[in-house]
Amino acid sequence: MISRVAVLPQPPLLVPELTVRSRPEAAELRAACLRAASALTEVSADWLALGTDRRVSGELSPRSAGSFAGFGVDVAVSLQDGAGRGGADEELPLPALIAGWLRERAGAAGVRMRLLDEDTSPAAARQVGVGLSNRSGDEPSGLLVLADGPRRFGEHEREGTPESAAELLRDGLAVPGSGKLDELDVDSARRSGVVGRAALQALSGLVGADDAAWRGELIHSAAPFGVGYHVAVWTRAEQPPR
Repeated sequence: MISRVAVLPQPPLLVPELTVRSRPEAAELRAACLRAASALTEVSADWLALGTDRRVSGELSPRSAGSFAGFGVDVAVSLQDGAGRGGADEELPLPALIAGWLRERAGAAGVRMRLLDEDTSPAAARQVGVGLSNRSGDEPSGLLVLADGPRRFGEHEREGTPESAAELLRDGLAVPGSGKLDELDVDSARRSGVVGRAALQALSGLVGADDAAWRGELIHSAAPFGVGYHVAVWTRAEQPPR
């Protein structure tokens, strides 16, 4: 049973080794992300993660390992304790790399990474979340959702970019079950540079199919480099005994 969700962005700048010089905005974002990831470890040492990619879809092997070498520095990560790091030769998508990096920093034992196609329809994405809500088992587990944007934000916004995209994400993450995340369609997400839209709408489907109430905390919301970065933690309310 998924009892806590952490929604985080996935910029490589989260990894200190990949930043040319220290920036206070990056440090603040990194601290917020580590706080949210640690909140998942409080409920479970094993996570499920959702992200999107245009090349890879489906669930990755829990033994997957990779490196940020494609982003400039060979920082090795793995999705599970004990997975081979020295021979990390997989070209993992960015969401999986960030999930592996966060897992290690937050002290989780493993993360099962599921990737949706970036263009998955909102209805199909919500059905993925409904399926997650129907998972059997009473043990609490954590869900990591990776998404960010819009990528042309504020003073960097281009003509034609939907002005509401940032508000939909910010407001939708602040209040679980508000329906705001469902209002962003495929075309609007593409135009505004939102990445991970389908993963967010799977989260919406999960909460919408759950009879329990959820409470949310928007830990961080900023656009320091022209990209919207939002960090939120959602927690499922405990059900009273029957």
